[in-house]
Amino acid sequence: QRDKGKPLAGKSTLNRLEHGIATPDRYKKVNYDGEAIDRLLVDLWLEAHAQAAEEVILDLDTTDVA
Repeated sequence: QRDKGKPLAGKSTLNRLEHGIATPDRYKKVNYDGEAIDRLLVDLWLEAHAQAAEEVILDLDTTDVA
């Protein structure tokens, strides 16, 4: 009852709470360069095959992903 109407924390305490160690976020945003990934996949595929393939089938269907 005696604290009624009085601030519970001073400016210093609030500042430490606001600028203190934050809890780590569970999720992190991942940025990527789509063109760089495309180039990497092409380079890796070319390195893996000594001869040119007669036919290349790209299966871009996502229905088989679990």
